[in-house]
Amino acid sequence: MDIRDFNIMDGIAKTEVLATTGVFLAERNDGCYRITLYQVDDFYVEIYYHTTRYFYICIRSFEDVGELFPYLQDVDISEVYKVIYSA
Repeated sequence: MDIRDFNIMDGIAKTEVLATTGVFLAERNDGCYRITLYQVDDFYVEIYYHTTRYFYICIRSFEDVGELFPYLQDVDISEVYKVIYSA
């Protein structure tokens, strides 16, 4: 599946794709939203959930890895530093 096929689907079909073939990558908070990140084949999908109303607001897909930047602050690379600098 490519991003164009995904984008023309309705919301229910998109959530089914995420449940069956999506790979959960991360979560983050942004204001009143909880955003979950998935990878589907060669693109990424974010689902925006309203934190107090418990339903999703939108599903957004993208291919540009630069859009993963908001998730990088939560990536713990301390073990990588240990391996690199212990040699």
